[in-house]
Amino acid sequence: MAPWSERIRAVAERALACGALEPIATEALERHEQGFPFVLRWVSTLAHKPHPRNDAGRNPFLPPEPELTVGALGKRHLVVLNKYPVFAGHTLIVTREFEPQTAPLSGDDFLAWHALLAEGGLGFYNGGEIAGASQPHRHLQWLPEGHLGENQLRAFLPPGETGWAELPWAAWREPLPMHTESAAWAAAARRAYRAALASMGWHDEAPQLPPYDLLLRLDRLFFIPRLVERLAGVSVNALGYAGSLFAASPEKLRALAALDLVAGLCTLGWPRAELAGKS
Repeated sequence: MAPWSERIRAVAERALACGALEPIATEALERHEQGFPFVLRWVSTLAHKPHPRNDAGRNPFLPPEPELTVGALGKRHLVVLNKYPVFAGHTLIVTREFEPQTAPLSGDDFLAWHALLAEGGLGFYNGGEIAGASQPHRHLQWLPEGHLGENQLRAFLPPGETGWAELPWAAWREPLPMHTESAAWAAAARRAYRAALASMGWHDEAPQLPPYDLLLRLDRLFFIPRLVERLAGVSVNALGYAGSLFAASPEKLRALAALDLVAGLCTLGWPRAELAGKS
């Protein structure tokens, strides 16, 4: 079977041709603050994306649009193109049946994620609306390699040992065994995830978790507990903590660009001083 990245690219070409996939138009601004290289983008697809509060009762993943569906991934998941992508190849891993976005992630979720991360790129997860989730149905996300530069990833997701990373905002870091088979990696990622939850006094057997973001590479996991969703009226998801913020209009892009972005990210999460005793 062809690699997932090739299958995703082929389905995206067909979906774009038939109108099922929203074409992307962007305007980007680069900012450097305190050694952090930010890229702010106006992304045209976001203006068309319905908000779940305005689309009550409709679940776009039950079932997902056939033209956007790439294929089955194990017994619990489907690989689906994001209809409103922020980058080419922006992909979702959705559960076949409804599972809440705010419930803890399972070992099967990490096993499914590994299938795409093994081809490179970045995984991310928005745990709840305050963390930037636009749908309540469980969906993991993946960006192919090359959309976020290595300098950006190195600054925002620095390698290191387990614990609160030396970043201005509160982010718990867990190293992962990069060179291992999928089941072993998934088990290690699940343990890392549980340790990250424990850093907040949270438990993965809870029916629902407070809001948080995850950023995931093959060799590391970053966990960011959240308190606030928006910055200058712009919803910030996990990619904000990888230096990428997305506005739905040029006006909102300019509003973001006028801010102190490092201080802004700090205001969206838990104050580090409050977390000093939690680990």
